[in-house]
Amino acid sequence: MISLRALGEKIVDHYQLNQAPVVVAVSTGVDSTVLINALLAATNLAENRLIIAHVNHQLRSQSVQEEDFLRQWCAKRRLMFVSTKWPRELHPDTGVEAAARRFRYDFFAKVMQRYNANTLLTAHNATEQAESFLMQVVRGGWLSQLRGTPEERSFATGRLVRPFLKISKPTLVALAQENHLTWFEDETNQQDDYLRNRVRNQLLPALQAENPRVVEHIGQYQTEITEQDQLIKEISRQKLAQLRQGSQYQLPKFKAESRLWQKQLLKQLVSESCPAVAIGQNKLDEVLEFINQTNLAQGSIDLGNDYVLEITYDLLQIIKKKTVKSEQAKKHMVTLNKWLTLDEGTQFRISDRSVAGPVAGAMVLSDNQLKQPLFVRQATPQDRLRLKNGKYKTVRRELIDQKVPREQRANFWAVVDGDQRVLWVLGLRQAWLAEPYLATQTQYILEYRTGGRPHGQ
Repeated sequence: MISLRALGEKIVDHYQLNQAPVVVAVSTGVDSTVLINALLAATNLAENRLIIAHVNHQLRSQSVQEEDFLRQWCAKRRLMFVSTKWPRELHPDTGVEAAARRFRYDFFAKVMQRYNANTLLTAHNATEQAESFLMQVVRGGWLSQLRGTPEERSFATGRLVRPFLKISKPTLVALAQENHLTWFEDETNQQDDYLRNRVRNQLLPALQAENPRVVEHIGQYQTEITEQDQLIKEISRQKLAQLRQGSQYQLPKFKAESRLWQKQLLKQLVSESCPAVAIGQNKLDEVLEFINQTNLAQGSIDLGNDYVLEITYDLLQIIKKKTVKSEQAKKHMVTLNKWLTLDEGTQFRISDRSVAGPVAGAMVLSDNQLKQPLFVRQATPQDRLRLKNGKYKTVRRELIDQKVPREQRANFWAVVDGDQRVLWVLGLRQAWLAEPYLATQTQYILEYRTGGRPHGQ
């Protein structure tokens, strides 16, 4: 068995810990106790570089004793000790473990910043990795979620390092016993109230009874899964780069990929475009089905968390839903023969005055083409205008075709009738109505003006 001194020096050398202050998360459990003692035994690390960080979660009465012990232990060795308490009023009724973890790591980040540290060390071990693996198997999800906790990753003002991920809990206990270290056992670990405890106390021991090396084997699987996942992501990024056209992706080339690669590319695209979206297997299949509809020219599908996947002819993209401000969302009802003020200098009117023919810059409709009352509201990219051939075109596509600058695209007004049909996007395009114009019926003139002068499409 490796000595504490050799273990500590190996950690210091491997992670180059002698270059800046190091924060060590210590709970008084056996794993973090071995970690801090190994670092103190190392001859290649100055003790004044170590900051001991401890969180009293106030979930157990024993927590007070543990905090007092660690404070005295650090004072005796002249080590920097920083602690905090998780206020009881912040304890949630459910999800206690996750909430405690968030509080804990927020505190560690603040300690790193305060002491200009670039490394946080925690004592997560191989046995805990195996427990997390089994918990994820029980919960279900993606294969990539079985990768386990990374040994090193970016965190706060530097990095988070877990040097014990290849060392099992029994090995750490043996090291602690051999060196007569004092640590505390969390009595709640023996209670099966949480899934982790049930895995730790029941499931994992049953597997170890079948094969004592099961923790080691799980670690090997996690390494292989991690490597394959990295390879798939690397290839997926390359394929997406070949499909990219500006901020969008070429739909025909996407469809030309096999269904298996479509799935991987979509997962990669979601992770890059909206990492906050947790897309499941069923949703992924639904989105792929939507994409592969051969006759779909335009459309969108909700991904969750205010994101949509949008298809416009031969292009697809993932965008965030646009929220319309309350003032913009209002519909303004139009009164016959009265100008309606929409914004500074822009007015709209419908009148029933007689006309001999088409009116320049206006829209002339007969009574059969119009279901009143009319409303004017802010146009949206999803609004559709009927074309002469009976098909429809979105406002978004019309804005693009007319090369309207992006910063001006939110400034158009839509005239809609009582059936919510878009008749006219002022200054952009009029709809071609399905009903014929009948000169024998009452005629209505739709017109708008800016700065007191008439305008129209």
